[in-house]
Amino acid sequence: MNEKSSKILMYVAGAIGLISIIFLARIVIAGDDAIMASAEVQNSVVTPFIIFSIIILILTAVITFIFSGYNLVQHPESAKKTLMGVGVLVGLLLITYFVSPNSEVLDLTGKVLMEESSTSQLISAGISYSFLLGTIGIGFFLWDFVKSMIK
Repeated sequence: MNEKSSKILMYVAGAIGLISIIFLARIVIAGDDAIMASAEVQNSVVTPFIIFSIIILILTAVITFIFSGYNLVQHPESAKKTLMGVGVLVGLLLITYFVSPNSEVLDLTGKVLMEESSTSQLISAGISYSFLLGTIGIGFFLWDFVKSMIK
C-alpha cells in the first residue's frame, strides 16, 4: 500500500472512530434507565448507532468481497486453492447438516419449544459445524505449537 492510500485509510478509520465515539457519548449521557423507559429515547439515541453500525458492516463486507474477487482474478493459482478450501468447508457443512437430527426441541421442563422441522436440523447443523471447525482450528494450533517447540 502506498503512502497516499495509507493516509486516506487512516483518515477514514479516524472518522469512523470519531462518529462512533459521538454515538457512544450520546448513549452514555442518556443513561440506561432513560433508554429502557422510553421508546422515543431509544429511537433517537440507540437506533442511529445501530444503523451506522449496519452500514459500516455492509460496506466492509462489500469491499472485502470486491477486493477478494479482484485478487482471485489477478492470481488464478491462488483461486484454485481458495476454491478447494471453500469446497472442503461446504463439504463439512453438508456432512454436519445430514448427520444432524431434526427432532423436536425441548426446554428443561420438557415443554416442546420447536416441533420436528428442517429449522431445528439447520440450527443443530450450525452448532455442530461451529464445534467441528473450532476443534479443527484448536488441533492445528496445538500441532503448530508442538512443532515449534520441537525446533
